[in-house]
Amino acid sequence: MLMMTTIMTKARTKISILDILEAIDKSFPFAHAADGDSVGLLVGDGKLQVTGILICLDPSLEAIVRAQELGANLIVSHHPIRFNSNGYFNTTCMANTYPERVLAAALSARIAVIAAHTNVDVAQVARCHWGDRLGLERVGPLSSITTEFGIPRQKDVLTDADPYGEVWSAACALSLDQLATRVAGQAGCSVKVYGDGQTMIKNIVTATGSGGGRIPEALMADADVIISGEFGYHAALAAVESGLCLIEMGHDVSELPLVQMIADAISLHSGIGEELLHREKRSELWRSISADTGSAQD
Repeated sequence: MLMMTTIMTKARTKISILDILEAIDKSFPFAHAADGDSVGLLVGDGKLQVTGILICLDPSLEAIVRAQELGANLIVSHHPIRFNSNGYFNTTCMANTYPERVLAAALSARIAVIAAHTNVDVAQVARCHWGDRLGLERVGPLSSITTEFGIPRQKDVLTDADPYGEVWSAACALSLDQLATRVAGQAGCSVKVYGDGQTMIKNIVTATGSGGGRIPEALMADADVIISGEFGYHAALAAVESGLCLIEMGHDVSELPLVQMIADAISLHSGIGEELLHREKRSELWRSISADTGSAQD
């Protein structure tokens, strides 16, 4: 289920949790995170010496168990623990108490948790990953828009660029299905496609994670398609009805490369060595079943 990389420290090398925090900050400044995003050292004592690091997409209960098995006392995740703000710390096993149960498990196991979330999402290396991997030609950042008085207008891209979207062009026009096939090949999994498969594609917007919020901006940019992790049914309906195609990889699949980017930043700036990398190629959190065969579909 986990998408992760494990890095163990060199023998006799003393590196603290705060050293790891600073290493991440050098490549992905925490100050660049979105307002209200929970990033940085969320759990634990920053002065403790690192015994090992588990780098994963989600700080889950399974991640804590895996960290214990590896003798790692630090989890670095892309997604943060999303604490409930109701004033209670209830660890009863219910879906709405999952964040509290993760926090309690981390504290009990004496495992620290660092989250590097939107500070990574907004970095150019993350924004450009899928466009570069698909061999597209970068146009630039997606412009934010305003709908004041009901009139949609693009803002100045130099001062009000969308923090997550990038605009690309295909070297030569190709159909939606041809592009989707290319995306599936690079992602290593099937993708969900919205729109007529024969639609010719030239202008493309990419965004990791959730791309539903990029739909108005993509339409204003005359994009033919958005490639992203997820959109949601009603957002997808609005896009298709407005003439915009969508290619959905899955939120987890779209952000798996960011886990390796975080690992690379730690390796580059912290001095940690003796790398033992353990990373799954895809999430096992979900799977699809064919009605015809009853077998799982990749």
